[in-house]
Amino acid sequence: MKIIPITSLPVYRLTRDEYYAQLNQFIEKTIFGVRHGEFKREYALKNPEWLSTYTDHLRKIYGGAWEYNEIIGYIDLHFMGNQVRGTYCQDNKKRFVRSRKKQFVHITHKLAPEVSFDRKSNNSDIFLAIQTYVEDCRKELNKRYIFVDWRAMLKRI
Repeated sequence: MKIIPITSLPVYRLTRDEYYAQLNQFIEKTIFGVRHGEFKREYALKNPEWLSTYTDHLRKIYGGAWEYNEIIGYIDLHFMGNQVRGTYCQDNKKRFVRSRKKQFVHITHKLAPEVSFDRKSNNSDIFLAIQTYVEDCRKELNKRYIFVDWRAMLKRI
């Protein structure tokens, strides 16, 4: 049976909000710390260029942008006949921590049970089947986050 690819969905270690909260906490603690915090704040106010440069440096060493650096796996969605299916590839680590070094390996050819739709279905019914499959994948990937920006996908079409 012919496989028709739909898209690849990234799977994240944690949510965007959690990541950026941890990043901001890291920056705050590193720049201002516990000791001499007020002195450093005064210095930062007087030297905004220094603060901006140092903050950018800390963002880079922490891990950069969430969208690209917190991915731990991908779900490759595809149609097979009148079913929505997805294969799953994941980073080959046993424990997922903040890291820029990843090597993805094939985990399973079927992350969640396939979702079928009628061959005579309209676009909204097929889209609903895709959404149902993605939700089933979310349940399978406990404490992992699948981020789907449907609007961005539509802009590419």
